[in-house]
Amino acid sequence: MFIPKTMKQKIANTFYDKEVLVLESKSIQDSEGGISYKGLTSKDSFMGNVSFSNNKTIQEDYGLDYEIDISITTDYDKLKHHDLIKFKDIIYDVSDIIISDSHILIVGVKWQQEVSKD
Repeated sequence: MFIPKTMKQKIANTFYDKEVLVLESKSIQDSEGGISYKGLTSKDSFMGNVSFSNNKTIQEDYGLDYEIDISITTDYDKLKHHDLIKFKDIIYDVSDIIISDSHILIVGVKWQQEVSKD
């Protein structure tokens, strides 16, 4: 079914009311080639409809074999798998991006930062 751009814009203006940050990992390389992790910074943001209540239904409907912690409908199309996003001080790893005619469904799991054991 073809959804006109004007309808998509009306959906976005009505339902996409929460800001989600897109993060990137910052690191630097020293003169000897060593890499130092400098943390995460915000590189972009988008508006979406954030939900935590229907995750079990989404898992079943889309055949996801893992538990999701967040689902977001949006029209933001710049995310890739395993991008990091932040909502209300919690960081999530984007585990799936499901595109439909009227919106994009982003699902994610809480991010667990790997800690190096030196």
